[in-house]
Amino acid sequence: MKRSPVVSGKFYADDSEDLKSQIKNCFFHPIGPGSLPKNPGKSESSVGLVVPHAGYMASGPVAAWSYWKSYSLITPSTVIIIGPNHTGLGTRLSLWNEDSWDTPLGEVEIDKELGKSIMTMSSGLVVSDTAAHLYEHSIEVQLPFLQFLYSDFKIVPIIMSDQRLEVALMVSGLLRKILSEKSNLLIIASSDLNHYESHETTMEKDRRLVNLVKERKYAEAYEISRSERITACGLGPMVAVRETFESMDILCNTTSGEVIGDRYRTVGYLAALLK
Repeated sequence: MKRSPVVSGKFYADDSEDLKSQIKNCFFHPIGPGSLPKNPGKSESSVGLVVPHAGYMASGPVAAWSYWKSYSLITPSTVIIIGPNHTGLGTRLSLWNEDSWDTPLGEVEIDKELGKSIMTMSSGLVVSDTAAHLYEHSIEVQLPFLQFLYSDFKIVPIIMSDQRLEVALMVSGLLRKILSEKSNLLIIASSDLNHYESHETTMEKDRRLVNLVKERKYAEAYEISRSERITACGLGPMVAVRETFESMDILCNTTSGEVIGDRYRTVGYLAALLK
């Protein structure tokens, strides 16, 4: 079973050359890093990222920061991408371990061997499931950026429908086991932050949430997300990847208002590096 793109032509260009141009423009956007990444990294160490997953016209320049930084640190053999579930389909933790994923830039292979290892280690927590992935965009939108930068990699796509703290920490435990056995991995938490409030309100809410995650104060992060209605859609993936690595560096934290100009109804975006 091969997965066809579902937000091509909506979240990003559906023509390969237009898509390459769109990605380049994300790097050179005033909110972006200002240049294309150079000098690919050869380290055997693994790296983590937090990357937004909205349409490239809104979140692409922020996403470019994560990929700009990771390119200089690692040329990954496999990319594990953990995203939230926006559709409600599928199981608690759904891993696509079928055939490749298509984008306008070509096919991306699945690392089926690593996928099987993760499912075996999870003792039933992570299961093979395609339903959660069929119409979900949070992983798909990462692939063109990765294809633009890297020529030879595989992916392990995991959708978190159950984002409770205890589940996120269990996922982190699995990731740490994988890292103890396998190197040269890029692990991505795909998440947007607060939704549909003013730029100023979203920035204030997001700064508090991101700082708590960075400081590993996860219970507090979950509590203020509930009590103050901070509508980050991928808090579970963020916590899972944060807890897997020692350090977290904020590369860019802003809103769609800074990118497209509407500062009254914004979505917050974060680019972060974890090592």
